[in-house]
Amino acid sequence: MLKPILIPALLLAAGPGALHAQADYYARVGAVWAGTLVRDVLGTEISVRQAIAPMAAIGASMPISPGYRAGVEATITSGGFDAEQDGSETDLGTVRTGSVMVGLEGPIWKTVRWRLGMGGLFYWPSEESGIFLQGGPVRFLAGAGADWRRPVMPSWDLMLSARYDFHRFTTDELERRGFSQTQGVSRISLSVGLARGIR
Repeated sequence: MLKPILIPALLLAAGPGALHAQADYYARVGAVWAGTLVRDVLGTEISVRQAIAPMAAIGASMPISPGYRAGVEATITSGGFDAEQDGSETDLGTVRTGSVMVGLEGPIWKTVRWRLGMGGLFYWPSEESGIFLQGGPVRFLAGAGADWRRPVMPSWDLMLSARYDFHRFTTDELERRGFSQTQGVSRISLSVGLARGIR
């Protein structure tokens, strides 16, 4: 009679330590390149794009089967953006983005691992003006990447990461002005950080 009660109690007592040992945490810093946000032709071509921006990321994952893990990753970037027309550029201020993605990861070769994920991307302009006159949008985001890790301390790894993600961009202000189509935006990031070692 005690057996069915003792088993769950023992699992609960051992669970947090076991789960903590299997959890993987990391933090990275790097830079993000993003494609054109808006492109239009009104006699001459006009384009709005972001500059290469610094970024920071944090993430965590848990094992779901041997060699494979599920996790969540959050990133934030902050950089300038400008409009270009007839070869001249106009500074449009600063725009920050934040993303949250859930995903899967698995092995490629030795300490190199792949990642796939999806989530949301949030735009936070420094000023509500121009294409962001009615605020920044929230867009669906899909991405992939790879990580390389090398132990540098007993419980910590050096982590080098490359990421690619894609979303469709528009804002309420663009739609109000008659831009009915969204612009595909690719983003590529390279970063370095520390990860709690998976042993």
